[in-house]
Amino acid sequence: MKILLVEDDIGTVDSIKFCLEIYKPEATLVVTDRGMESVQKLKSEVFDCVLIDLGLPDIDGLEVLKRIREFSQIPAIIVTARHQKESISLASQLGATKYITKPFDHRDFMASVNSL
Repeated sequence: MKILLVEDDIGTVDSIKFCLEIYKPEATLVVTDRGMESVQKLKSEVFDCVLIDLGLPDIDGLEVLKRIREFSQIPAIIVTARHQKESISLASQLGATKYITKPFDHRDFMASVNSL
């Protein structure tokens, strides 16, 4: 499984790397902290899923998801600190597969990844 992680918080990146090393060691994780770069990577490389933070330094993660949906139906899991119903609803409308709020339980996170 090849996963693209779009995340600018190093603690979250480390946590997700740790989860994958323990529970899915065969997975390959590619990390970027830029939304626009993630869109380009998804256009040029094959991934099994994408994990998207909403608070990115260049563009909002919901905009990233919207742009991805213009050319791909790749499973997309939102991993964010945003708990607002509006964000959850909009992510669902834009085609998010799952919505996980930080901080997250590692077992719940892995259950979401494994369900794809």
